[in-house]
This record gives sequence, structure tokens and C-alpha cells, in this order.
Amino acid sequence: MQEVYCDICGKTPVRAQIMVEGAKMLACGACMRSGKVLFRFDSESSAPHPPAPSSVETSEEIVDGCGKIIRAAREKMKLPLSVIAERIKERENFLNAIENERLAPTIEVAKKLEKELGIKLVEKTQSAVGGPSGSSPKSFTPPTLGDMVDPKKKKEK
Repeated sequence: MQEVYCDICGKTPVRAQIMVEGAKMLACGACMRSGKVLFRFDSESSAPHPPAPSSVETSEEIVDGCGKIIRAAREKMKLPLSVIAERIKERENFLNAIENERLAPTIEVAKKLEKELGIKLVEKTQSAVGGPSGSSPKSFTPPTLGDMVDPKKKKEK
């Protein structure tokens, strides 16, 4: 099993998953205080530990050509853009830019349009996270937030 490191300081063992300014991070016991604890891995009960974070990441993406899909569905329903904009509580100019593919919709707007027009705009994708499968866990240590900030350089200035 691959050893998991704290995203903040790089130490092990990881004790919790925390939320820091909207970002989910793995944290050791010392760094747990840096954010809101979402899940603790070291419970005092004799319950088994949850599995380590998966090496497959799932995300949502907007399909290609979504503007044409939206326009075709809207015209099939014979609805003007102003009616759709009012129903999903978005501006007509914004939806016009999406239909003409000058702007890409956010996931939230795409889901509203999916529901209103009965179309599919958001697809779930999976991507592998990590390096090559042949590498040993000791040869690579993932970068941490501490690696990005070097306090010694700031003090020398």
C-alpha cells in the first residue's frame, strides 16, 4: 500500500481530511488545526480504517459543442431564449453567449439547462492520479504547501 503524506507539511501518518479555503487536503495530527475536519482516519474505536484516497479522480466536464446542443433543444421546444433564461434564473445575454459558444457554461448552469431542456451537457470523467506504476513510494515524495513557501528567503530580504 502506498504511504500517504500530509499535503501541508509532508509528514506521515495522515490523520484526517480537512477543508482549507475550499480545498480538500490530507493532514497529519499537527496540521489538522489548519482547517475544518471533514473526516478523521484515526478513530478511537476499533472500527477498521477507511481506505486510503483512491488513485482515480472523478470530475465533471461540459461536453463539446454544448452551444449547438442547447440551441437545437430550445428550438425543438419552440421556446425563445428569454423564457429559458427566466426559468433557470440566468441572464439572456449570458445564455446567448453560451449558445453561440463565445462562453462555456459553468457546471451549475449546465445542470440547470439539462433539467430544463431535457438534454445531456455534463459528463463524468475519471482520470488516474499519480506517477508511473513502476515507481517505488520511497523515490518520490509529493510536493506540499511547505515546499512552495521558503520562509528563509523572505527573512533574508
